[in-house]
Amino acid sequence: MGAARIKLSRIGPDGLATFALSNLIILATGGLSWLALWLYTLHWSRRLRCPGSGQCILVLGQQLESGAPGPGYRLRLLRAVRLARRNPDARILVLGGQTSAGAPSEAAAGAAFLQCHGVAAARIRTEDASRHTLENLRNARDLLTETPEAGDAPLVLVTSRFHLARAVAMARGMGLRVCPCPAEPGSRVSAARLARECWMLHWYHTGRTLARLIRHRSMLERIS
Repeated sequence: MGAARIKLSRIGPDGLATFALSNLIILATGGLSWLALWLYTLHWSRRLRCPGSGQCILVLGQQLESGAPGPGYRLRLLRAVRLARRNPDARILVLGGQTSAGAPSEAAAGAAFLQCHGVAAARIRTEDASRHTLENLRNARDLLTETPEAGDAPLVLVTSRFHLARAVAMARGMGLRVCPCPAEPGSRVSAARLARECWMLHWYHTGRTLARLIRHRSMLERIS
């Protein structure tokens, strides 16, 4: 669910407060705080290469198109297929809940796609209760804590290049050891998507810093 829209009506009062504060900080710094994250996100999107393989592969979902994975989501899933072929013992955890009425969950659609491309159902697990990246990763952590998949090895986190910086920041903020893996083979990234990701990452860091400063327990529990 890496690039899914987050409706402000669903994020709660704490999220709205940090959303407003994040935008105020961007304005107060003349956009410099956003620019710093833009350069950081651009660096991540262009420099990273996918690791050889891993014992546990996390695939972040994306909003479906007509009930099926769209182009960006298919690239993530195809990357997972290639990783699974390199390591026959690897397991795949597909993340993403239902984002459209009457459609399957992102995880279910992703699992079906993987099976159509030769990945055995026994190697696939799904997490389909989440609505956005933060919930994706928190639920994944809880599932892996209950039934460890990879031992002490880093988890291979597969998502789109534009989404890597934010996904890794959130995963590591929750204590997950991840090795990021871009879905796309090339390094070209949509400027509009990159700009949106910088804004979302700024919001995340603002909320995390605020929660730590004021020791807000419920906020910290949601993001760490």
